[in-house]
Amino acid sequence: MAKPKHRLDLSSTLLSFFSLAINCAQALQTACTNPLLSPLSVPPKQSPLLVEDDSVSLDIPNLPWTHPPLCSTSFSDIPGEKLCVFSSSSYNFGAGVSFLTTPETAAGLVAAADKAADQWAERRHFKPQEEIQHPDLPYAIITIPGKGKGVIATRKINRFETIMRSFPALIADNAFFPREEEEEAGVKFKVTEGGTRKATPVGQSVGAKGFVKARRYYQRALEQLGDKQRVLDLARSRKGEMHVLEDVIRTNAFGMTVNGRDCKGLYPEIARMNHACDPNAFPRFTSKDLVMSAVATRDIMPGEEITISYIPLGMPTSYRAKSLGNWHFNCTCALCTAPAEARDASDSRRERLMELFYAMQDSETQYDALIDWTREFIELAQVERLITKIGEYYQVFMKLYYDKGDPESAKKYGEAALYFAEIFSDPEGGFCTSLREDLQVVEKVLAETKAKSG
Repeated sequence: MAKPKHRLDLSSTLLSFFSLAINCAQALQTACTNPLLSPLSVPPKQSPLLVEDDSVSLDIPNLPWTHPPLCSTSFSDIPGEKLCVFSSSSYNFGAGVSFLTTPETAAGLVAAADKAADQWAERRHFKPQEEIQHPDLPYAIITIPGKGKGVIATRKINRFETIMRSFPALIADNAFFPREEEEEAGVKFKVTEGGTRKATPVGQSVGAKGFVKARRYYQRALEQLGDKQRVLDLARSRKGEMHVLEDVIRTNAFGMTVNGRDCKGLYPEIARMNHACDPNAFPRFTSKDLVMSAVATRDIMPGEEITISYIPLGMPTSYRAKSLGNWHFNCTCALCTAPAEARDASDSRRERLMELFYAMQDSETQYDALIDWTREFIELAQVERLITKIGEYYQVFMKLYYDKGDPESAKKYGEAALYFAEIFSDPEGGFCTSLREDLQVVEKVLAETKAKSG
């Protein structure tokens, strides 16, 4: 079959599975499709936010900040670029939020945060769970022996059900932190650095004055929260002179991209969920309201602990252990403590998935081999319960079959990719948007083909 004239313009990032530090282990975790890395689609609105901090008026209608912003140009490598602390102690029923970012990005965050106000008439999800346990919630936050705080199911939770929703306590630009690849510590999802920022020594923030000055900004961001304890009660994993808020962020934050800026988002309720290498839940960020949700990846029984993965899914045992060293604990999840024979079998399947993924993309791969390998790949992914990555896999399959001149199969995989992406990713984010655009290309080719033949 001849190749169609139209070609999909899929992001090359999808195929860069070995680009991060742990090459083999991260071969099945693409940064561009992670729901925590979807760009914030709300454009920055022009507002009185874009001013010097000493000229801000807190009496301007609709201006959400409850404190004057604190700004500096010391954190960025871009000459004159300003980063500030913006806080609202009244946000989220008085729990508060602080943004450490540029004024332009903060304006966009306000536009998204405003949309959350009407999202739920009763936001019981966001009340202090240690103090108030609602009988209609599907979960409870309790102390789990050997793990500290954790989350358990209080009733049966069905696959794909939204378990919990959490508003941010803090969103901080990565300019306030060292480069991730230069330190042993990390965040729950490693962020790919953008731009041409220069590397800086471990323990320093970007900018010559950044390290010392950052402590003042962390303290201001913390002090201006309405409920500081919501943040201070979270786990810490670093030692030394690091500010307590920076420690909490590095231990508990999720990576995300907001208006093109790499950031870390702190969502205290979701952060209560402990790690498992074969988790039963997945964190999902929605850009329209800045909400982080936990979505069940399979049925969860009453009394079962609800877990997420702090590291990319699909890693073999040795690579998982290395990555989890960032949190200074040895994983005792069911996958890591399974008998050696079972662990070896799982590792073999995951290594085979990596082999297949690259073999399928070889330009010399024949169409018949592609069909066989696709079937084997899907079977292995199902055995390993990598359902949250199916959308990523199927998007790649869509491109491969399209390039082999089979737009009908490409459409099938594209539609399946979008189905799973809308469950586990931001529906308005970059991944889902690109999938819809790619499907339009495929459908156009199919329509043209049908018109010519008929």
